[in-house]
Amino acid sequence: MQVEKNSVWQVLQVDGVEDGTYRVLEHYADMHLLVLFRLLDTSGLQRPIVVTHSQFSDEIKSGQITRTDFLVPFYQLVAEEEISAPHRKKRDDRFDLIQELVTSPGFLLEFAQSPRCNLVAQHAKQKGTYVQELYRSLNLYWKYGQERNALLPAYKYSGGAGKPRIAGSVKRGSPIQISTLGMNVPLGVNTSEGDKAKFLKAMKRYGLKGQKATFRRVYDQMLKEFYADELLSAEKEGRELRVPEYRAFVYWVKKLIPKQELIRKQTSPGDFVRNRRGLLGSATDHTEVPGSCFELDATVLDVHVVSEFRRNYVLGRPTVYCVVDKESRMIVGLHVSMEYASWRAGRQALVNSFSSKKEYCAMYGIEIEEAEWPCHHIPQRLLCDRGEFICNDAEKLAVPLIGHLSIAPPYRAELKGIVEHRFNILNKQLVHELMGTTKGRHYIRGDKDPRTEATLTLKELNKLLIDAVLDHNSAIFESLSGQSTLLIESGLAPTPLNYWNIHMQKHRHALTKANEAEVHARLLPAETVTMTSKGIRRNDEMLYEVKHPNFEDWKVIARAGRSWRMEARFNQDNSSIIYVRLQEQEGFSRCELMIGSSNFSQRHQADILYFEDWKKMEKKRAKPSAKSVERHRRRKSIVKNAGDEAKKAPPLSSKAERTRGMKDRRREAIQQARGESELPASEQSLETPSHVEQWAEERQQNVISLLRRKKDRSK
Repeated sequence: MQVEKNSVWQVLQVDGVEDGTYRVLEHYADMHLLVLFRLLDTSGLQRPIVVTHSQFSDEIKSGQITRTDFLVPFYQLVAEEEISAPHRKKRDDRFDLIQELVTSPGFLLEFAQSPRCNLVAQHAKQKGTYVQELYRSLNLYWKYGQERNALLPAYKYSGGAGKPRIAGSVKRGSPIQISTLGMNVPLGVNTSEGDKAKFLKAMKRYGLKGQKATFRRVYDQMLKEFYADELLSAEKEGRELRVPEYRAFVYWVKKLIPKQELIRKQTSPGDFVRNRRGLLGSATDHTEVPGSCFELDATVLDVHVVSEFRRNYVLGRPTVYCVVDKESRMIVGLHVSMEYASWRAGRQALVNSFSSKKEYCAMYGIEIEEAEWPCHHIPQRLLCDRGEFICNDAEKLAVPLIGHLSIAPPYRAELKGIVEHRFNILNKQLVHELMGTTKGRHYIRGDKDPRTEATLTLKELNKLLIDAVLDHNSAIFESLSGQSTLLIESGLAPTPLNYWNIHMQKHRHALTKANEAEVHARLLPAETVTMTSKGIRRNDEMLYEVKHPNFEDWKVIARAGRSWRMEARFNQDNSSIIYVRLQEQEGFSRCELMIGSSNFSQRHQADILYFEDWKKMEKKRAKPSAKSVERHRRRKSIVKNAGDEAKKAPPLSSKAERTRGMKDRRREAIQQARGESELPASEQSLETPSHVEQWAEERQQNVISLLRRKKDRSK
């Protein structure tokens, strides 16, 4: 092992050398000697010693001498321009006294080998100073690395800063400053060791209980608890209290209790871990490339929405799910619905993140190119909350696709800091500027109720969020520039979209191409549909059709009374499309909404549910009105009157007489209604207008007779 000049070594059980820490001052290779200087924390003077190089090397090999460190005092680690002029002059004067000695080649070895060497005494006489002054300067020079700053004055240690002192009887601290002459100011008392113990006990009992507590509150409680006798006796005797002042209490509490412990003990463990602990690194320290980890989380948006069927019906605040690539900050998936945070809504966000965004944006009337949002891949790992994905369905359905599912611990939102910050960005840039927003705070008395200002439907809010996501993916994030050199090498701005694309082009990612059919089959909610004569029926109003050669034949079979049920998957974001397993041994086929059900085209599942609920409520509210009751009574009166009048008619000889001559009586009734009673009924029935006869003759002339085919009589 190399033994360099100024290196520091720990020496244990070496013959002729005391145990301790030593600095190598010089290496005399010709004589195979080393000059060592012992490093002590005391101010006592030391002399260098000489050892052979072979002995030193052998003890290093045996492990009795090991390399160590010796910290240089902080006041020596300063720039030259930051040293004050008096300190610089003091240093230079000291160095001038010893410069001739330390630069002399043979001085150090002669001084170390000869205890009676008078070189220092002679030099002191030449410089006109004391020998002890030279010894102190030489010791500082050798102790702190043989450089000029080792001779800086250690005024930073003057006065015993930070060291406890034993208090005397004289009152310490500045008295209360008053402007009124003649007012008697109490002197107060010094803080004793017993008072300090009471301060600590009061803080543990009242101030370090896991919640924020003011020093004033703890001080008052302490006086009542530990100084009760003094309070009572001072009030009884009519004298000033002899208790520590509030300022002394605060001073000693801050001095005796470390700041980090005050912070930790005045909050809950969860809040400390989330918001107050020291940061261990960046959120992307454990992700190397896009696709290494997706973060998924949900939040209730700070805005109220209304029904698309009736704008004056407020539905409440929707839930938004966001999926973000941890490495590139790219928002790869989005889902907004009236569902609460659950696996049912969370898997819709996964379907969106694994599917093409061009078709998703077109569903809301936003035309984009595939390159504007090129995210339709499966990540290597998914990090999400316990609430939605700790169920068995997530394990069985999502894990086969993703491979590894990470569940964040409870109350640890900071572990998903990237996606949590995306919500903050969307709120600031969009949501808090919309009509009906709560602006992320509770209702304050006097404020206008945000529900009364709600105007946006869920579909319109989706459009706004898609545009906000596209803006976010194209925005500049300075932190991305330091994560990879590819952006700088390619001359691209540090945006999530550029970061994603350049890593895809260079094949530096952990993404897997998603098979959308498999994604839909595994993740979309299951439902049962019915094959009917009109098409595939999802509910009473929604019918779907599919491009299949046997589809029309299936409708014929269903019309004959043989309808059957089929397994289906539906997308909550778009009711225009469902995926149906048409036959048992087939996959899922895409079915589209028929023209007759176009009112439900591209509707969200929330609107479909609202429509169903509206029908139920209207059916329940459907009761006979007063007019209906009046019509019912009038009908009964008419029927009763008709029956009474029929009873007054003269009796008939037989039942056949009641219907005999019914055609003649009908003809007479018609003639009476027309006012044509002057001609006999028989003549009127035979009379034909002249223009009708003329039309018949012309039509007969235009008729062309076709040859008849002879019939085969043999059959």
